[in-house]
Amino acid sequence: MRPPRVKNVIKHAPHAPRRVKQRNQITMEILNKTTKAKEPVKLRFKALSNGNQSLYLDFYQNGKREYEFLKLYLIPENSPLDRIANINTLKVANEIKAKRLFDIIHGKSGLRDTTQCQLLSEWINMMIERKRNQVSNSSIKGLRRLCRHLNKYMDDVRIMDVDKQFCIGFTEYLRTAVSLKTSKDSTQKPKRLALVTQAEMLNTLSIVLNEAVREGLIQTNAVRLLSQTEKIKIPQSTREYLTLEELKRMIDTPVKPNAREDKNAFLFCCFCGLRYSDVTALKWGNIIKDGEKMSISIVQKKTKQPVVAPLSDKAVSFLPDQNGKNNDDKVFILPSQGVTNMRLKKWAKDANVNKNVTFHVSRHTFATMMLTAGADIYTTSKLMGHTDISVTQIYAKIVDKKKEEAVTLLDRLF
Repeated sequence: MRPPRVKNVIKHAPHAPRRVKQRNQITMEILNKTTKAKEPVKLRFKALSNGNQSLYLDFYQNGKREYEFLKLYLIPENSPLDRIANINTLKVANEIKAKRLFDIIHGKSGLRDTTQCQLLSEWINMMIERKRNQVSNSSIKGLRRLCRHLNKYMDDVRIMDVDKQFCIGFTEYLRTAVSLKTSKDSTQKPKRLALVTQAEMLNTLSIVLNEAVREGLIQTNAVRLLSQTEKIKIPQSTREYLTLEELKRMIDTPVKPNAREDKNAFLFCCFCGLRYSDVTALKWGNIIKDGEKMSISIVQKKTKQPVVAPLSDKAVSFLPDQNGKNNDDKVFILPSQGVTNMRLKKWAKDANVNKNVTFHVSRHTFATMMLTAGADIYTTSKLMGHTDISVTQIYAKIVDKKKEEAVTLLDRLF
């Protein structure tokens, strides 16, 4: 009896391992893609101005995105030693990443909630990264300044430990704190923090804690638990502005040729309320013409809020001629704010205006003129682009005080 034929078996046998290998490769690719898609912790790098790269973790937990700055840095590899140092740094970073991944996985089982262990400084740094393109540069600087002073007051404090007693202690620290800015003059003593700066810093801490409450990291904003006597009181704000008579004198007072652009820009802002940062960024494309009427449409540099406001004929009279310039060309070409303010002070002195005239005085002048002329506070607030009407109320108090003084003058006549 003949044995069964094995021709086909022998023919196809060598191909079987190949098919198995292909299937294994496909399986591994699927697994890799699935693993990458579901990886809850990622090591990321942020380029710094000094050429280093800051390492931080980007991870999801309980449906929320979190950041943890590791205070580890990769340096430019200019030598073999630099390369070895970077390898060791990455090794440490990956060990931390693995630990965070372990904590998150076990945290889902109720063993540990790592968000409760987050440092307050880490939370502030995460807010800075989140809001970098959403808020003004001054707000970002305020967060950084707060972080520096918090680290000086109490380093490595957890956000869950920020209670009323912590806030009281930080308030007492602020009352005697000095500026942490480095001075070029080593013999000059650091200046004490101004009262306004202290109040702003406590307010920034309140904003930080409010954000943490919204994210579910803490239950209560401890700053709100402070009484009025425990808080830092903001001094009554003063606003330097020009009266109508002073403004007229400055309009009539000539300036040197190199200061004409500064003069026109200042007077233009006296009649429309733009800040220095906004008028220097103003382009011809931001000026909208509708028949005989003109208006401006900008996004404020400070608040990132859009403002559309009509221009009075007086404001338009201080605009330079466009002379064929494109929409992307700037309307006013001004020097630095320091140089402009220096020229304004000289101009004010020549006009016999005995006030500290800076460019921002033009904005205060616009607000007081609008309210004095009878505009309501809501309209004035919108024209100035205020995000909080309480800021506009400061000008209303100034105008009310002037009205009281005017009535008192009438009483003296009789």
